Amino acid sequence: MDMRAFPSSAESAKGYLESCPCASPSWCLPVALGPRGNETKKPEIFAFSVETDDRWKYYDWEKVTTVAWNVDKELMCHAHSKGVKIVVKHNFDDTDKLCDAGARRQWIQDTYEMIVSNYADGVNIDTEKPMYGNTARCQTQLVRELRTELNRHPLTRHAQITFDVSWAPRGVDGRYYEWQAIADVVDFLFVMSYDMRSQIYYQCIAAANSPLPLVRQGLEEFIKGFGIAPSKLVLGIPWYGYQYACDSYTPDNDICTIRAEPFFGAPCSDAAGKQINYGDIQRLVRTHGNSSRRWDALTSSPYLVYHDANPDTVIQLWYDDEESLRAKYRLVKELGLRGVGMWNADTLDYAEDLVGSQRMWDALEAAA
Repeated sequence: MDMRAFPSSAESAKGYLESCPCASPSWCLPVALGPRGNETKKPEIFAFSVETDDRWKYYDWEKVTTVAWNVDKELMCHAHSKGVKIVVKHNFDDTDKLCDAGARRQWIQDTYEMIVSNYADGVNIDTEKPMYGNTARCQTQLVRELRTELNRHPLTRHAQITFDVSWAPRGVDGRYYEWQAIADVVDFLFVMSYDMRSQIYYQCIAAANSPLPLVRQGLEEFIKGFGIAPSKLVLGIPWYGYQYACDSYTPDNDICTIRAEPFFGAPCSDAAGKQINYGDIQRLVRTHGNSSRRWDALTSSPYLVYHDANPDTVIQLWYDDEESLRAKYRLVKELGLRGVGMWNADTLDYAEDLVGSQRMWDALEAAA
């Protein structure tokens, strides 16, 4: 594939705007090129948007800086009118072909076309595949080549490239990436400080999804262990939790033993649980009463203990709420991070609990 064939002229940009679906053609330009391109919002608030309905209309558009994955054109027009970036999702899923230069070129062309056809501001790469050695080096080369190619074209010269990484650079889930080399190329790494019980090598029990001490440790490993600038890191946090059915439950110390669910060599994992959105969690809190909410001081995390439809089954639900999230958001200032982002912005109950949903957005002020 001849990369020189990519459109890059002023004429192609003119045609690009002629097909703009927005009320103002300028809203189809990347934010960096539009009328609000010089505006800055700090810190970065990176919101994953995954639903196809109109939940995005309830986001706090005065806080969010980037919306990822949702390519709805109405959303794009609204976001750009607010100076908010839109980034597409594009993964290189067939990792066996990472060292194939032709496959990389095709992926890069596809990425460029996805960005331009969606009037987007960049791309978020969320491959999350296990790899090491030469394959990991070829992945780094892919990102370098993407940056070089996007820099060649007016509409993507300022494209935002972000890369999602595990909560710590220690081979979590088999990912042995070239962390520092990737960080050097992208705008920032999105550190997924959640699903942190994907590999459990000790007690097979329910526990926090995003324990504060480990969140801090993972970030410090990127910064101190690999020399990655804090400004290249965005802290990713969960707006969801894990619901576990206890195989056995000890009420004296709230120990919920869960079934063994192996994952990447670990004998136990959070796959034994079920992900549950924050809005649904709050409905459970209301159903069972606020007294059902408990607090684990060691991990700075809330949890619920209750019975499901079967009175013999004890459920333990670990999650994050405004209180636990504020403690994590404060790490942004403390460690000098670029910002924070959530998986995902559509988990709130905008339909029935708009006030509670806004409180979750307001909690982000702790990162400012």
